[in-house]
Amino acid sequence: VAIRNGVRRTPCIRSYFLSELLGANIFLKTEFQQFTGSFKERGARNAILTLLRELGAEQLSKSGVIAASAGNHALALAYHGKDLGVPVTVVMPTVAPLAKVDKCKKFGAKIIIEGNHIGEAKEYAEQLIASEGLEYVNGYDDPTIISGAGTMGIEIIEDVPCVDAIVVPIGGAGLIAGVACAVKTLKPDVDVY
Repeated sequence: VAIRNGVRRTPCIRSYFLSELLGANIFLKTEFQQFTGSFKERGARNAILTLLRELGAEQLSKSGVIAASAGNHALALAYHGKDLGVPVTVVMPTVAPLAKVDKCKKFGAKIIIEGNHIGEAKEYAEQLIASEGLEYVNGYDDPTIISGAGTMGIEIIEDVPCVDAIVVPIGGAGLIAGVACAVKTLKPDVDVY
């Protein structure tokens, strides 16, 4: 509910070809329609809103948030940070796509390129937390990120009430954790893969 004003409610659209191919009604959740093109917006907005409630706008607007990300989480945090008036610092590894780096800059995020991979970028970001008074927002291993992602599960149940199973892609597992939690709470008989 908290993120409703800043995140698009994407539809579940029946795929004719996949349904025919698999002999079942297959629906696709069109999260690519979010402003930054990713479901990551749900968790990013929820995390920032939660920190604003916990720390207050005055404190958070002075210090800001930080994350290590090579792409979609960084972009979502930068976009919603700008929208909510919270400074965002993103530590991106040298392998981060230049398009994502440029888009984060356009949203006003402070970009630091550090590390050969995301692990090294995260280590550097953790060093800045204490020295600069920033709040770290993990892209997947964080209750506010997981609950934000879980709003997709709620929408799926509302849009496709006869759903039998939901298939969720896994990276860090924040998305499947949130979707599974929401779905199993609302409709425990639905299988989540």
